[in-house]
Amino acid sequence: MPPRSKRALLWTSTTYFGEGLPWSFLHQMGTEFLTAIGASKTQIGSTSLLHLAVTFKFAWSPALDLFGKRRTWLWVLQLLLGLGMFAVAAVAPSRNLTAFWLVVSALAIVHATHDIACDGFYLQALDKRDQALYSGTRLGAYRLAMIVGSSVLVVLAGKTSWLWGFGAAGVLMILTAVVNAAIMPHPPERAPGPLGDPLDAAAANDAHPKAIAFVDAFRSFITQPQAALVLSFMLFYRLGDIMMFAMSKPLLRDLGVDTAQRGVLNGLGTGASILGVVLGGAFVARRGLARALVPLIYVQNLGIPLYIGMAVWKPHLAGITAIVLVEQLVGGFGMAGATVFLMQRCRRAFSASHFAMATSVVSLASTFSGYASGPLNERLGHPLFFTVAFLASVPSLVLVLLVPKTSIEVDPPAAL
Repeated sequence: MPPRSKRALLWTSTTYFGEGLPWSFLHQMGTEFLTAIGASKTQIGSTSLLHLAVTFKFAWSPALDLFGKRRTWLWVLQLLLGLGMFAVAAVAPSRNLTAFWLVVSALAIVHATHDIACDGFYLQALDKRDQALYSGTRLGAYRLAMIVGSSVLVVLAGKTSWLWGFGAAGVLMILTAVVNAAIMPHPPERAPGPLGDPLDAAAANDAHPKAIAFVDAFRSFITQPQAALVLSFMLFYRLGDIMMFAMSKPLLRDLGVDTAQRGVLNGLGTGASILGVVLGGAFVARRGLARALVPLIYVQNLGIPLYIGMAVWKPHLAGITAIVLVEQLVGGFGMAGATVFLMQRCRRAFSASHFAMATSVVSLASTFSGYASGPLNERLGHPLFFTVAFLASVPSLVLVLLVPKTSIEVDPPAAL
């Protein structure tokens, strides 16, 4: 494996910590908050609707390629996210769910825009080899942020109040923005023109070429080679996994695991997932995506039946912990492989918009499967529901055998 740059290790870690914390805030801390105050499974499952902002972020993603710097977009949006977290902290003690949903919905839009900037900057600043090389690092940092959100801050909220839990997240987010503004590199910034060719200095300020490029960002993504297979795999590869995640907290609650215990369990599980993504990233870097993607996706989805067993046998806390750790470990393997696959389907000129479009397709399935999980779980019960979640993963096990596994674009030769 090629050596890693210490500077690249640092900024890839801090930027993706800043991407992971808002996701954890909305989808893990938000779920734990609703679970703790006794909200219904339908309300809890409704947190999946916050993915709608991610699902439709492709609509405005080219703007971040065409206007301003991805670097500036990134840290400014992190500041806004921190302020939004303070707003959630302010409304949480009242348990006013109308105000809660209004604030987190606005925060979800800022979060989705920040995702565009963060992923686009990563693809802009690193070549294809380094994108694979640091994939484990970025995903590990993302998962570390999830440990902080789903474990440390949930335990803090359980021991004190949700005002302190949500407020501490806001402080961490603003500190992350300040650090990233100071340490991120300054890669060359040239707006893409039609067909992805860079605009010259005069055309960069002309609205007409930019308008053509805006349309071409979409066209070049949906007309890529074997587009139907690629888009189908993006749609299905996390379908069962998201259904399982959406109802995992109600299952643990029904098994007698309280808020503080769930916080500790979240931390242990996310630690296992960090190990999984780092090992999975190293596996992809060593063996290449062509040989690594199939086994990683199979291992990820074959972890879902563990939750069927947990729902049927209702083990004690030690058994629950073991199941969660194993499932999170193998989930990390699959996440590492799938992320490299998504990055390799992006053209460098449209790095922010293409990755946003790819993750929007993934989010489309996640949003509606997660939202449907609450009513489905209430009707079927835990054992049958998690069986359905596993069956929903089967299409991805077929599609992963068929999708192209080479990069859509070859990196230019390095300058001597």
